[in-house]
Amino acid sequence: MTGIYATALIVLALTLAGWAVVLLIVNRPPGAALIGAAAVLELVLVGFAVGGIVQMLGTDREFARAEFVGYLLACVAIVPAAVWWMKDEKTRAASGVLAVVFVVVPILVVRVQQVWAGAGV
Repeated sequence: MTGIYATALIVLALTLAGWAVVLLIVNRPPGAALIGAAAVLELVLVGFAVGGIVQMLGTDREFARAEFVGYLLACVAIVPAAVWWMKDEKTRAASGVLAVVFVVVPILVVRVQQVWAGAGV
């Protein structure tokens, strides 16, 4: 669960967070381009979760499997939840919601990696 895929995922999420912060600073709600980029991030997160579950099923290593799956599901759920939350919000607060979520995603990815490595506590 480490490597270039997780790193690319973290870089993408932080880039989107920067974009959302810029929109927040200039007092604009997110546009279709940022929402589309969030959809791309979601697709990458789904691939991350599927890959993680496949790897988990293919190993007999001891680690916190329930916690691992929980973090993977949180990775997949957080972006759509944020988009749903801000869908009717036409102010810059919507950009703030996305900025926070885009910062939380890398934290979740790192936590998935820690649990996979056996540092589940």
